[in-house]
Amino acid sequence: MAITSLIATGGAPVSGPETSRLVGFNTVWISGGSREVISLAVEADEAHFDSTTGAKSKNLTLDEDGQGHVRVCFVTSVNSPATTVLTAADDSPNAWKKVLSFAPLQAGPGKFLWYGAAVGASAGGGQYDSIFVDIDQNPDPVPMSMVAARAAGFGQVLDGDSSNDGKVLLLEDGCAEVRIVDGFPEAVMVRLSLPESPDGEILFVTCSFIADGLADAFAPLPPMQDAAGGVVRW
Repeated sequence: MAITSLIATGGAPVSGPETSRLVGFNTVWISGGSREVISLAVEADEAHFDSTTGAKSKNLTLDEDGQGHVRVCFVTSVNSPATTVLTAADDSPNAWKKVLSFAPLQAGPGKFLWYGAAVGASAGGGQYDSIFVDIDQNPDPVPMSMVAARAAGFGQVLDGDSSNDGKVLLLEDGCAEVRIVDGFPEAVMVRLSLPESPDGEILFVTCSFIADGLADAFAPLPPMQDAAGGVVRW
């Protein structure tokens, strides 16, 4: 048995406790043998599996179909680009290595305090891009409880993590992860809004889906803006 494929998103926002409550993750999908155990490790001291206090190494047991995934975050007090090297080893002599890239948190419009996106998932195979948002919870007039998402093209808000109309509930700290899937390799514009906000803030984020094996081909793009610097509305 051996690893046959390793695909990872890139550009997830760094997790900076001094900047934002937001925790961003790159997701790594691994294919191999049924029930195969994969040994994983990340090199950078700031990189962790599963949470900001998670381990720097772990074992992943693939399912009966030989599929599995892990998530990696990068914790830093500096809001700047960062990378770490992921190593995945099976029972063969060779290990797979993958550079995971992380991007600075971006300031959003209005109650969208901070956001970022992990992009470059494979199209058509159940993999997803993730958009991470940190929403202002000022109770004037009411604290926000949800963010609504709509994807262009063939993109869809992932079922199971949202209602059928694309509304994703915020966590208690005002943060949310919006997962987008697509059946075709393409760039997809995702429209994010706050249904409860009287100010009508709208944020556009570009997600990218690629053919298997080309996960590094795309980088996250900033939201579309008009000539005056405002966020373009649909």
